[in-house]
Amino acid sequence: MNSKYNVDNSVLGKLKRTFDGILFDSLLECRFYKEVVIPKIKSGEIKNVNRQVKYELLPSFVYKNRKIQAINYVSDFDISYSNGNFEVVDVKGFVKPIDKIKSKMFKYKYPDLNLKFVGYTKELGWHEK
Repeated sequence: MNSKYNVDNSVLGKLKRTFDGILFDSLLECRFYKEVVIPKIKSGEIKNVNRQVKYELLPSFVYKNRKIQAINYVSDFDISYSNGNFEVVDVKGFVKPIDKIKSKMFKYKYPDLNLKFVGYTKELGWHEK
């Protein structure tokens, strides 16, 4: 059984996306955690990691007596580095048009935060998109 985003929500699918007791939204996100985040935590480069942090891009409002829902962005990883740097990381197989729009809104609303999309290819390994 797949979700509308083609994520396998069967018991086996969830098992494949689980690591350290954490159920990730995608296999790629799980892989990023295993291959990038965990080694950097062990080396001391990463001080703290939070997952699924919600950022409000546009608050809810009323338009012609109708409530319009807020627009939110939920990060994959918020990473605090030992050197004081901070990144909001979104792991992507590919960047969709809605991702580009939300990225622009995020950068406008939170200009002091560094949002980056990260992907993986055999040729480049983990890289910023």
